[in-house]
Amino acid sequence: MKKILALIMTLCLLFSVAACGGTAKIVVAEKGSAGETAAQKEADFNDYEYTAVDTQAKAIMEVNAGTADAAVIDYVMSIGSIGKGTDYENLVVEGDGYSKEEYGIAFRKGSDMTAKVNEVIRDLKASGELAKIAKTYKLDGILLGDKETEAFKESETDSDYKYIMDKGELIIGITYFAPMNYFNDDDELVGFETEFAKAVCAKLGIKAKFQEISWNAKETELAAKNIDCIWNGMTIDAERLENMSISIPYMENKQVKIVKEK
Repeated sequence: MKKILALIMTLCLLFSVAACGGTAKIVVAEKGSAGETAAQKEADFNDYEYTAVDTQAKAIMEVNAGTADAAVIDYVMSIGSIGKGTDYENLVVEGDGYSKEEYGIAFRKGSDMTAKVNEVIRDLKASGELAKIAKTYKLDGILLGDKETEAFKESETDSDYKYIMDKGELIIGITYFAPMNYFNDDDELVGFETEFAKAVCAKLGIKAKFQEISWNAKETELAAKNIDCIWNGMTIDAERLENMSISIPYMENKQVKIVKEK
C-alpha cells in the first residue's frame, strides 16, 4: 500500500511540475519589435514562454543553438538569412505568418522633409530603379505601389528640409540586419535600405550618413536631432503616425515564426 501511495505522489509531483511550466517551450523576439508583439499575443505562442533579445539576428542564433524553440522575426529578414545556401540551413519558416504590415521612413513630427522624400520615392518607383535595388536582395516581390500615408501637414515655421540641406547630409538611424542594412564580407555596409537611402540622397544632392541606434530609443534620438530619420524596415502603426511624420509606404512585411526543420 505504501508503494502505491508513493507512486501516486510521484506522479502527482511530475504532473505539478509540468503544469507549472517545467516543460514550457521558449519563443524569442527582438525587444520592442513587431515580433515581440506577435510572440506575446498570437495564439500560436500560448504554450510558450517569451524571452526578449537585443536583435533579430540574436533571435535566429538562439533557435539555431537550441536555447529557444522558436523566434519571431521580420519576413524580409528570413529571405536569404535562413534555409538552403545560408549559415542556418536547418531553420525554416513555420506557418503563414502574423501581423501584416507596411514599412515607412520616419521623420520628425511635422517635418517638411517627408514630402520631399516622397517625391523622390515616386520617381525611383516610376523609373524602375527601386525595383532593381529590391531585386538584388530578393525583395522585389513585396514592393508596394504608390499610396499615401501622410500624418501631418508641413511645418509653417522651421524647415526640417532646409536644416538638412544646409548640413549637406541626412543622418539615418539604423540597426544592422540583413537584407536591410548589414556588412558584407568586404566589411562594406550594404543592403536594400542602404542602397535605397543612398539613391534618395543622391537625387536630393546630399550625403547619406548611417548611424547605428538602439531600436528602443529611436523616437528619442529622432526628436533630439541626433538622427534625421529612421530608415530601417520600420513598421507603420497608429502610435508612430501620431508621433512622427512618416513617408508613403514602400514595402509590405509580416512577422514569421522560425523553427528548426523537423
